[in-house]
Amino acid sequence: MKFRPWILNTVVVFLMAASPASHAFSIPQPAGTEEASRVAHIHLKAAQGDFDAQYLLGLMYLSGRFVEQNQEAGMEWVTRAAKQGHAKAQQTVADLAFEGSIVTRDLPMAKQWYTALSKQGNKWADFRLGFIYASGGEGVERNCGKAVEQFKLVGDEVSLGNVAWILATCPEAKYRDGDQALALSLNLLKANQKDPTTLDNLAAAYAEIGDFDAAILTQQKAIEALALTSDKSKTGEFMQRLQTYQNFEPYREVVPLIGD
Repeated sequence: MKFRPWILNTVVVFLMAASPASHAFSIPQPAGTEEASRVAHIHLKAAQGDFDAQYLLGLMYLSGRFVEQNQEAGMEWVTRAAKQGHAKAQQTVADLAFEGSIVTRDLPMAKQWYTALSKQGNKWADFRLGFIYASGGEGVERNCGKAVEQFKLVGDEVSLGNVAWILATCPEAKYRDGDQALALSLNLLKANQKDPTTLDNLAAAYAEIGDFDAAILTQQKAIEALALTSDKSKTGEFMQRLQTYQNFEPYREVVPLIGD
């Protein structure tokens, strides 16, 4: 995979749900009838439309904490809270639908809730939308232009690196801009002259504008920089791109989703 993803462990959300500081409902792990009474109270509040209770109840079902695990019921309750505007519930639904580890992956649903969060200024949602639009598939049309827009909204070095990569390698010519990719990559390189990913982006940009001598030299530097890191998983990709540039061809990539 080309992009360096932000990592979000959904289980953290479950653990936060049990923290008294995070929610109106705390679960101090009582036993017997007291525990049953507290769970029943959360059920009642959720049924009455309290979105904090709906969110907490959904997390309980998803994690199997204090109730029998039931992913379908968990998603239903979290989604109810999301529809009422509960931001954490919206992100939980989006993350679970995107990741596909606890429930079946559903990219259209992930896109729907990430879009809602993006409108609220959520940078994590912008980042995930960037991946969804860059890869497409499973009911979502790939759109490099929208992917670039979303990554630019995040604006950090990783996201801008993703922008440079898309501008240099997108299969659709109308979205490519080698000059902009080159400028972005050169600017990012100032922060770390030996960053293998940035060098890889820069080589792709040189190839896109037809400067294959620079692309080959830069890709060789990227391979050398990668060899100095602990992650050797991308060595094959880097070598393949070097061969592509040696054949005087630019590189094209359809971005895979995280976990694919």
